[in-house]
Amino acid sequence: MLKLIPALSIAETLFGGLLFAVGLYFLLRAVRIANFWAAVLSGAIPFILYIIYSTQHWAGGDVLAIHFVVFLANAGLLGVFGSMRRKKQSMHWGPKVIIGFFIFLAISNAILLSIAGRGLPHGLASFFLPVPENGRVHTAFPGVMPHDRNKSYQPHLEQLQQQQALGWQLKLLGIDELSPGVSQRIAARILDGQGQAITQAEVTLNFWRMANSRDDKVYSLKEQAVGEYAADVILPDSGRWVAEVLVKQGDKRYRKQESLFIGDD
Repeated sequence: MLKLIPALSIAETLFGGLLFAVGLYFLLRAVRIANFWAAVLSGAIPFILYIIYSTQHWAGGDVLAIHFVVFLANAGLLGVFGSMRRKKQSMHWGPKVIIGFFIFLAISNAILLSIAGRGLPHGLASFFLPVPENGRVHTAFPGVMPHDRNKSYQPHLEQLQQQQALGWQLKLLGIDELSPGVSQRIAARILDGQGQAITQAEVTLNFWRMANSRDDKVYSLKEQAVGEYAADVILPDSGRWVAEVLVKQGDKRYRKQESLFIGDD
């Protein structure tokens, strides 16, 4: 059942949760739940629902803490306003300005989060940005880089030494004919140091998009002929890509990368 929960952006869970909390508060007050408990439940229930969501789509402890603080603050504000309304008290202009500032801040953050997740709407992008020369412009956040990625450099050097000792040769066929949105058969021809075909190997072809990691593709190449592995590939957009081939045969490993540009230069 929980596996049916779709993945949402932080803007959707955070600000959608706030709308749900406000609606829940007024619903509870409408059925004559005490103001204090209506405020408590309007903060607790959305956060519990987010915890359930996080069991399937974990975004990190910092994101969980953000939801907790925002839902808690929202519940506190609703409780204060509800109490003042019940007592028919008016609020001084100073607190109103402070609350208005934080509401403006929350709305601004929601807009920035939406842009980071989905990019600028096409109309705004065409107004603020120059006309693209090679197709669509990506304005969304392209992805993250692990902070300890440099630790993998030494194993990479060791792998390069092992590859040089193997003396394998790998050539990608059809890679220069790729076009955005069009299926193309790509083959990898693999030979050993003596020019003999490498057979019965596991071959994976990865495509990394430099501008948008959401477009990354992974293909498993099947052996179609002796030493030749192939698959039908389709890349969603033009631009700069990195093709990486990973070959595994027993305890032997081989890796090759090459940069390519899809579309018109």
